[in-house]
Amino acid sequence: MKILVVSDSHLYNEILKKITIYYKNKVDLMIHCGDSSLLKNDPILKDYLCVKGNHDDDDFPISIIKDNILITHGHKFGVYQGYQKLISLCKEKQIQICLHGHTHVPTHQIYEGIHFINPGSTMINRGSYGFGSFAVIDIQGDIDVHFYHHETFEKCDYIIEEGLELLEEFKNIVK
Repeated sequence: MKILVVSDSHLYNEILKKITIYYKNKVDLMIHCGDSSLLKNDPILKDYLCVKGNHDDDDFPISIIKDNILITHGHKFGVYQGYQKLISLCKEKQIQICLHGHTHVPTHQIYEGIHFINPGSTMINRGSYGFGSFAVIDIQGDIDVHFYHHETFEKCDYIIEEGLELLEEFKNIVK
């Protein structure tokens, strides 16, 4: 199964439209991890499974479980502090993959056998490189994750290292 994962588009609708049009027939599932800042019935979101972010006013669900994948924004689970709340939920529900947004930091981390994947923000990420990103996950036995530039669609997996450093800084700041 091939999955497109976007998050934190914050009304940057032209970018989201471009990504959607390009990937619509290239993936099996399209997921938006919240903060679209759109209404549930907006045509841009019609092909996506969407969850509620902290900047969404409509009544999206806080989380969705689909095919052993937990989808959430992350703000209700304290992702800036770490993944303890999500690890507990994933273990309880026997989830192997957790997709989230909120931090505007693209990452792929594995804790206690659970893959935590944040596609970053399609608007713009926190980090020195100054562009947004999204992720494409291919699940064919293994879990293969790649990150892409929000406008050029070029693979940019190199941004992950800086993202992990930023998250560690966030954890220390919010303690």
